Amino acid sequence: MDTRQRIENLYALTAAGKWDEVEAQLTDDFKIVEANSLPFGGTYAGKDALQRLYTKVFAFWADPSIEMHDIVTSADNAIGLLTINATSRHTGQRLAMKVAEVFHLRGDKISGITPYYFDTAEVAQAAGPAVEAA
Repeated sequence: MDTRQRIENLYALTAAGKWDEVEAQLTDDFKIVEANSLPFGGTYAGKDALQRLYTKVFAFWADPSIEMHDIVTSADNAIGLLTINATSRHTGQRLAMKVAEVFHLRGDKISGITPYYFDTAEVAQAAGPAVEAA
């Protein structure tokens, strides 16, 4: 499987909630870092980090969908260019959040993800106040 297919596969597995299969794609020291200005910001580490973050993020949003625009790859990284469409559970506002997600690769596994939102202030305002993870 080439890098683009690996990233597309990870998106599909995550959307389907196939967390065991997601974890099989990740290194043991996997880390995802969200901007601290977001109510779900911070560093999430470990093979279950993506599931924990996904659960926390979608506590803020309803009716999510993703528009994949492109995946750009290099030897050690890939970048997913996408728009996340979702409705704020706090305000009821529908947002189209433009995001570039940088995937860090090591061997045949993904070792990390760093998402870059185009407008973190808009996302934070629509999401509402941070809540503690369950």
